[in-house]
Amino acid sequence: MISHIFQVEEHKNIENYAFNFIKFLKENLSENEFSEHRFYFSYFENENLKDSLLKRLNEIAFPISQIKYFSNHFKLMNDLKFSNYENNIFHQLSSKKIYLYLFLNTSLNKKSSWVIWGGDLYQVFISKLSYKYKLYDFIIRTKVIKNLKYIMSMKGDFDLLKTRYTTNAKHFFTLYSMPSKIYKIEEFKNSSSKAKRILVAHSANKANNHEKIFKMLLPYKNENLEILVPLSYGDLSNVKAVEELGIKLFGNKFIPIKDFMKPDEFSTFLETIDIAIFAVDRQAAVGILTTLISLGKKVFYKKGVVPFDFYEKNHIRVFDTDEIINQKFEQFLEMSEEDKLNNIKHINNIYNNENLIQMWRSVFDSKID
Repeated sequence: MISHIFQVEEHKNIENYAFNFIKFLKENLSENEFSEHRFYFSYFENENLKDSLLKRLNEIAFPISQIKYFSNHFKLMNDLKFSNYENNIFHQLSSKKIYLYLFLNTSLNKKSSWVIWGGDLYQVFISKLSYKYKLYDFIIRTKVIKNLKYIMSMKGDFDLLKTRYTTNAKHFFTLYSMPSKIYKIEEFKNSSSKAKRILVAHSANKANNHEKIFKMLLPYKNENLEILVPLSYGDLSNVKAVEELGIKLFGNKFIPIKDFMKPDEFSTFLETIDIAIFAVDRQAAVGILTTLISLGKKVFYKKGVVPFDFYEKNHIRVFDTDEIINQKFEQFLEMSEEDKLNNIKHINNIYNNENLIQMWRSVFDSKID
């Protein structure tokens, strides 16, 4: 049997990905295959998140016997240990307490796998680490990562991991089915809005470098445009600063998005976008990127960051954020219809259900002596 562990935090996106992944497996595995999976949810500091998730699972007739909730790390890990699953898949692995438990329980460590989500890997590469954290990383994380059974990620992330850690884990390339809609080529249509609607980043996190993007867009402030910035989740302490700067620079052309949208609502919102700009130094916003590309939208992302290279290798045209500063407004807007349609075709080839379930089956069926 296989366990899946999700760490539900204070923003709903993790709930969305977890629910969508469970629904995806239920719909694409046989009944016998699906019965071999158990789903664990931890960190329910907000009881409303638990109620929300349970309500959604009830809508798809989810078998209650296959799900467990924990608000305590020790109880969660003890249950995993004594349940003796063949593979414990951590969908994101960042908790120090979980790392410590795996460090002290080598047998459980060797039956555990890690799906890299981004921040759980990149924190040691882009953050200024304290001496205490460096010691923890060197002694505990290093040993745990070395002994993991499998690591699932884009290849670029696994290559980056190996520049810092030695691991015996077998690597699998896996992708999640997206919570938001992936559009088909027959659904393509150009935006009819008069003002060009520009999406800046995907959350309130400081790592999104909002100020950097605003400065790039400043030469266009007198053009007919709207600048839309999602600020409903992420680092909410940063919302006020981003909002004040946006209003100062762009006035009523700056539109903060502060209400959290459900996946269907957000997909409809993305249909109205003309251009999206991201300036993160690590993998982020892959779900939003996928939907935008399937809509034929022009997307700017930082060259050299893992998703940019992944799209490029898969014949999907994404534009380099750092080139905006040298472009006139007409050039900034320009993207050929051929490129748009080509992007839609290739993103659908990657994210079709048959391809995605085969990726995950390769993990579930793999055996290591």
